[in-house]
Amino acid sequence: MVKMTIEADALNLLEKRGYSKFPLLLIVDGGGGDYSIEGGSCSLGADYSIIALDTRQTDSRYPIEIQTNTDLKIYTSDYDLAFLGDNLVLYIKDTTLHLRNDGGLLTGNVKLAKASDIAEAAKRGQLYDKNC
Repeated sequence: MVKMTIEADALNLLEKRGYSKFPLLLIVDGGGGDYSIEGGSCSLGADYSIIALDTRQTDSRYPIEIQTNTDLKIYTSDYDLAFLGDNLVLYIKDTTLHLRNDGGLLTGNVKLAKASDIAEAAKRGQLYDKNC
């Protein structure tokens, strides 16, 4: 079972921004897929995003529930697990969300987005500004 500790300041941020009302996905944002915020494969393994499923309750492509110390429902995929590692910790440092595991820091800038906002931006062609 994948475990994540969500520190109080990170939980407060998610609650204030309305993300705690929805199931969440933790993804490695490599520039592809329906929920990608980043563009280009140069970010693979370096960028991580939390996506709020504000238009649906589940996504069968993300069947693995991450056990947390909160009531949040967070899911990921087998693919993403290869990058995430064990004993995740989500916390705030210097006003940004950080994610680490037993091996150390994964990212100092976890991105947040709602699935509906990503879909709308993609329709307008406003995503994928990287060219790697």
